[in-house]
Amino acid sequence: MVKLSAIAPDTASEDAKEAFGEAQQQFGAVINLFRVTGHAPNVLKGILALNKHVGDGTELSSAQVEQVAMLVSALNRCDYCVNVHMQVGKGAGLSEKALLDAMAGTADDPKAQALLDFTNEVVRNRGLVSDITVTRARQNGLSNKALLECIGIIGIYTTLQYVRHFANPEHDFPMVTAFNADQHGSDDGPLYTS
Repeated sequence: MVKLSAIAPDTASEDAKEAFGEAQQQFGAVINLFRVTGHAPNVLKGILALNKHVGDGTELSSAQVEQVAMLVSALNRCDYCVNVHMQVGKGAGLSEKALLDAMAGTADDPKAQALLDFTNEVVRNRGLVSDITVTRARQNGLSNKALLECIGIIGIYTTLQYVRHFANPEHDFPMVTAFNADQHGSDDGPLYTS
């Protein structure tokens, strides 16, 4: 059930239009997820501000950001975001195989694997990461700055994924048929059903 209708940019409030303009500038489009978040333009502006500033001078490459985003999307059981990051990740130079691997928490590159292991623990353990995982991340060239950037990326996409789960916007990207929420999602107990 769609719980929030997508706001059409041409009929949006001035605040929502401003937020949509920023989304257009940052992402190249106002996707349905942003259009439903436009019901609270201040929330959308906050998400976009965090995204803009986390992206400023990031040590993580755009491919690494997309690997993190894909894993977070899968762990948070967000089919919408898996679909989005499959397309955006390809634009960042990742193959479909690399993105499917990231969805499962794996990578061929040791640095990317260390980043995904860190991401996996942050999401599953709500920020609690083992000393072993942090040591491996540092041994594979991830600085404290890069690890904090990863947490920022997790925060951005987790917020958007919670909005997606609540609002249930229409999909506007092709479905990734390999995604299975029960297989890829973190096991946090039973899902709430109404």
